[in-house]
Amino acid sequence: MQSAVLLKIKTLESSFTTSEYEISRFVLDNPDFVITNTITTLAKKINTSEASINRFCKKIGYKGFNKFKIALAQSNIQFDKISNEEIDESNIMEYITADYKKMLASTCALLDTQHIDDAASLITLSRKIFINSVYNTSFISDEFAFKLKQIGLDVTSLKENLEAQLAIENMNSDSLLIAVVPSVISKDFIPFLSNIKKKDVKVILIASNDNPKINDLIDIKFLTPDHVMADNPLVLTNSVMISLIFDMIYATILRDNKGLRQKKMSSDTIINSFQAADSAIYEW
Repeated sequence: MQSAVLLKIKTLESSFTTSEYEISRFVLDNPDFVITNTITTLAKKINTSEASINRFCKKIGYKGFNKFKIALAQSNIQFDKISNEEIDESNIMEYITADYKKMLASTCALLDTQHIDDAASLITLSRKIFINSVYNTSFISDEFAFKLKQIGLDVTSLKENLEAQLAIENMNSDSLLIAVVPSVISKDFIPFLSNIKKKDVKVILIASNDNPKINDLIDIKFLTPDHVMADNPLVLTNSVMISLIFDMIYATILRDNKGLRQKKMSSDTIINSFQAADSAIYEW
């Protein structure tokens, strides 16, 4: 698995121009050279312009080359620290935990705090929220839907393609769609987003890959590192990374809205009282 900044570049490659793709290839293959050299030296090495490199850095979320170089260096140091931890591969707990540490660190590096704030704002301002999830992402999406219902928000979970298509008729400009999909190139997904866009519905996307075709169809995008890049792809799940994003958004909602925070506390009190009542049945 690569460091978070390199992973971000790789995730966005499909949206790069030819020039940006050449820069990305060099950065991915030679991160140490990028970190230890000036933009002038790098431009000569790749046979491109300094302006092209700065545009590339801005496209992947940094204000310029220096900001990008610092982030790359910090990301590599953090990743190397985790990677260099002595792991006993015969100890399954250590082995699996090491993979999750890398993936969670990479997820955090891919996140934009402004996107977290914007997502929290969209959720609280929407009159109707639809969460569209498929396959294994539906379990973690159901949990987030339950948390939103705890604070009084109107949430509908959509898990089947027909169910999602029919729901479009109940969406309008006051609605929000949260789409949680393993891949944005899943069958019928882009056409589905196109139909959503026609009704001026706001869209938050969480996915493990990117596609430039969807940029005009969504409002906020969160990318997570795919578990297939880890050492244990047959065992790991992307649910942990998705849950991290959901929890950050939820924490922001509760932080910024005292009324919703109070509703959450009241809801927890009711849930705890039911749990206490159920457990009393088994006490002797």
